[in-house]
Amino acid sequence: MSKIKVLHLLEWFDISGGLERVALEIAFGLAGEKYDVEIWCVHRGGALVESLEQKRISVRILNIESYFNPLNILKLARAFRETKPDIIHTHVYFASTIGRIAATIAGVPVCINHVHSAYWHYTPQNLFIERLLAQVTRRIICVSNYVRDFVINHEKIDPSKVEVIYNGITSVNTASRPDSRQAFHVPEAEIIITTVATLFENKGHQVVLKALSLLRDRFKNFKYWIVGAGLMEKELKELAKQLNLEKEIIFWGVRKDVPQILAASDIFVLASIHREGLPISILEAQSCQVPVIASRIGGVPEVINDQVNGLLVAPNDPAALAKALEELIFKSDKRQEYAKEGARTFNEHFCAKFMIERIDRLYQKCLNLRLK
Repeated sequence: MSKIKVLHLLEWFDISGGLERVALEIAFGLAGEKYDVEIWCVHRGGALVESLEQKRISVRILNIESYFNPLNILKLARAFRETKPDIIHTHVYFASTIGRIAATIAGVPVCINHVHSAYWHYTPQNLFIERLLAQVTRRIICVSNYVRDFVINHEKIDPSKVEVIYNGITSVNTASRPDSRQAFHVPEAEIIITTVATLFENKGHQVVLKALSLLRDRFKNFKYWIVGAGLMEKELKELAKQLNLEKEIIFWGVRKDVPQILAASDIFVLASIHREGLPISILEAQSCQVPVIASRIGGVPEVINDQVNGLLVAPNDPAALAKALEELIFKSDKRQEYAKEGARTFNEHFCAKFMIERIDRLYQKCLNLRLK
């Protein structure tokens, strides 16, 4: 029996967010006896391409910059005809738009679109295109019920087309706390507060800095580790200077040793202010048994049960965040409790195997529907 050929279509494959990690998990999880999985980058490659090739996942870079040029659509359709995929699995607006149009022209049997967040910035034209392309899409995967509600109620997509499959990751709990603290030269009594996120306004690093400035008079023995890169780095460094927090803040940039950084951490914070589909960074923290404080926004409450496996705070509220940080800084028993419950949540609901199993079942269902 021949393998089922699946092409994942993304704009690029860089270390910039959770959707790349999700596509990576799906590709690794399904590639084998049943599936032949490839990842195609419509626009350009990226830092993660090498890791795919090391895992023997085929990668193709198409260098297409726009879907407004019909020749680009025809170029992609021709590539589909030559490759003959059974399933096209698209991610994010540009790749999902050109990918689904080209797949329809090429006669690809099954199109699946993966929606990773609620894109409130979509224009009326974007929404019209989404509704139109939904007609040729077998299923639309949403990473949380929050995203599902957005797709159904805002994009006006037929609910029968929409299915929630939570993000899942392979556990990153590979390092011990003592070894990691020693490797980063962290004194035992020092509290390490960490955020792993791209340096964009939405992720709320500036909110964390303001919250920490409110705690300075009550607690000084801490460091705030920021892992990630982005357009706000210069602005955040200037804000840290204005708040007299320069000595307490470490900008790590993009790192390949995130599990070790998390293992050395006492508190994980994600202070998003606009939207979140279902953040991978929270799942990573839970898998490393780090207690989480996060904004009550988007799909986050579907992972964090307030005062059970972490703390939820109002978005863009430094005072509320400072209060939550203070609680965990001074109550080590609460840190341990939330860390334990967070790990339980991860193991029972957000391991990669659960996501892979549901994706597998969805693929099979869509292929069977095609044959009827």
